[in-house]
Order: sequence, then structure tokens, then C-alpha cells
Amino acid sequence: MLSGVRPLAAGTVLLIALLAGCDDSPAPSDARPSTPASTTAGPGVDATSTAPARQPHTLVLTATGDARIDSFTYVLDGRATDGRSVRLPWRQSVDVPADGRRHEWSLTVKYRQGDVSLVGIFNGQVQTTSRGSSSGTGTANISGSVLG
Repeated sequence: MLSGVRPLAAGTVLLIALLAGCDDSPAPSDARPSTPASTTAGPGVDATSTAPARQPHTLVLTATGDARIDSFTYVLDGRATDGRSVRLPWRQSVDVPADGRRHEWSLTVKYRQGDVSLVGIFNGQVQTTSRGSSSGTGTANISGSVLG
């Protein structure tokens, strides 16, 4: 038996352990592990666990069609990235910090002679789309805000 532990306390611990293992029903999807009121860890042992760092969200910007892209600019939180003469289809993944804050973004494409479709996808969900068509030159853009 456990040394230094009274038989009643050891029996209670054993009974709780047995009962915990007997429930074969699935846990509800929103169940959270409970935090024990006290810990059985000995002195000098940290029984708390740290949550893993939150992973950034993904914003995917795409342009498809048959137009010729002369230039593009995408902006996240005021920081612009410019590009020139890309072939369609074009795709850019942008990390959005998982910080609980609102993040503004946009994509502007200058194109000529053809059709272009823009799509903004955040964490796998389409946020916004836009289409343009021109026999000369044109500009298409999309924008939005997401919660990081």
C-alpha cells in the first residue's frame, strides 16, 4: 500500500480512479478539463501546464483569369507589398497574428486585356470576391478585416 497515506485516503483515491475509468460515454465537444483544487505533486514540482503558443491565422489572396497582370499590391495593417507582371493564376499566403485584434487587409490588381477574379480566403473560408474585365486596362480590388 502507499506509505505515509492513511488507508481511508488511499481507498478514496483508488475509488475515484476506478470510477473515472468506467465512464465510456463520449465527452461533450465543449468539455474542458477541470482544474483540480489541489495537486498531488510534491514540493518543487510544477503541476501547472502552459498553453501552447497560438498559431497565426492564414489569409490567402488569389487572382485567376486570362488577363495580364501589370502590378499588384496587398496590404496588411498598413504594410504594403508590391509586385509586378505576374502570370495567372497567382496566390499569396499571408500570416495574420493570432492576437485577438482586428486586422485590415486589401489587394489591388492592375491588369489589361482580359478577365480577372480576386478571392480573399481567411482560415479556409471565403471572405470576399471581385471580378473585372477589360479590353484595355482595369483595376480590381478586394478588402476586409479579420479578427486575429
